Amino acid sequence: MALRVIGIDAGSKEKLVRDCGAEHFIDVTKQDDKSITEEVVKTAGGLGASAVIVYAIPVLFLVVSIDLKRSTERCTASNKAYAQSIDMLRVGGTVVCVGIPEGAPEPVAQAFPAKLIFKGATIASTAVGTRRDAIEVMDFAARGVVKAVSRIEKMEKLTDVFQEMKEGKVSGRVVIDLQ
Repeated sequence: MALRVIGIDAGSKEKLVRDCGAEHFIDVTKQDDKSITEEVVKTAGGLGASAVIVYAIPVLFLVVSIDLKRSTERCTASNKAYAQSIDMLRVGGTVVCVGIPEGAPEPVAQAFPAKLIFKGATIASTAVGTRRDAIEVMDFAARGVVKAVSRIEKMEKLTDVFQEMKEGKVSGRVVIDLQ
């Protein structure tokens, strides 16, 4: 796959997103929902994303295939992200729900049957990625398309790590050393 990564997140995470392989970045704090969606569609060749993957973890990426003009957007699993995902799709696109949004359960706000039918959209879900997904992700990492960002903290720092998470200050992943 000839893919390129386009990150979507708060401006404070731009360096991290670009260091992870993004070629393009959309700052969600400087645009409203409509303009973010318009930029995703424009960046995906004017057609929209082939798939929007909404994760239960805070990772935002848009992957656009150069040769096929196909794209996949990844959003955090907020109810708002699920609602935005449908408008970012191209005809025949798929929303993939990986994980469950935080907070009280809510219906996907933009899942109007007429819109889904008109777009020929598909909604798929999984609690976790499949074996095939894991193999593809490992291939992306092996080719250097994406880079994992992590740090190790001792168990006694667990409270501090949770505080950082609550404040949205964690970049990448934190591994807790239980030794």
